[in-house]
Amino acid sequence: MSTLSHKLARTSLVLALSMAAAAAYAAPVTAPSQAMSEQRHIVPAGDMFRGIIDFLGDQDNYVHDDHYDWQRYRDTTSRKERIRDYYQMQQEAQKDYWRHQKEAQKQMIKQQRGW
Repeated sequence: MSTLSHKLARTSLVLALSMAAAAAYAAPVTAPSQAMSEQRHIVPAGDMFRGIIDFLGDQDNYVHDDHYDWQRYRDTTSRKERIRDYYQMQQEAQKDYWRHQKEAQKQMIKQQRGW
């Protein structure tokens, strides 16, 4: 996704959310409906908008940020070990990238040859 299209998507999403919030604020307050009271599992608003917030936020988020205790890792390891781990993760990510490129090239060759 290009930077311009990313900015346009972000802007349109922010506008849509602000319009929805204004409409919800202007709506009259009524008693909860029967269907709402029977509902057992209600998803908090933070969970509903989590993907949107992640999309609008920093693009350098790792998948493991949600369930990994970085503070405990920082407290239990030395700076030297953390630097070693960082470079090891970078090397593994680079290997995964090239492995993916190699597989994509194999698939492309197979499609060209009709295999």
